[in-house]
Amino acid sequence: MLLLSKISILIFFLILSLQGQSAEVNRGQFKCLKSDIEYLIENHEELYKDNNKVYWELLNRMRNKAYATDSSNEIYQFLLILKIENIPAEVDEFLSEGFETLCVEKPILLKMAQQQLVYQLSTKLNEKLKKPLFHEEKELKGCRDK
Repeated sequence: MLLLSKISILIFFLILSLQGQSAEVNRGQFKCLKSDIEYLIENHEELYKDNNKVYWELLNRMRNKAYATDSSNEIYQFLLILKIENIPAEVDEFLSEGFETLCVEKPILLKMAQQQLVYQLSTKLNEKLKKPLFHEEKELKGCRDK
């Protein structure tokens, strides 16, 4: 009986340890995503012109993290890309696909993330969702403000 209780305690602490490591990995990934987005926003024009491959790798990594997350904070970080002004048409199309897909696949998280945006960025997202390129307009109604 004593051995069983020691094993139970050991399993309990092992589970706690693993949960702590998982939370630390998630925090680390979030910080990485945040720094990627800040870097992209600050260096958008130079990266797009001078290092297009890195530019697209960053965009794809950010979009894929937003697709894979269950956190509105990570989707919010992806939405901050809306800060970039005068983006090329191909990037605008890429972002439209990403935002529309998030709206269809994770509408609640997208709305939660959108509520964290400043008014101008929220309006910009609404405008993109009102003119969908990849999904039917009716699929996106739940994500837009009226």
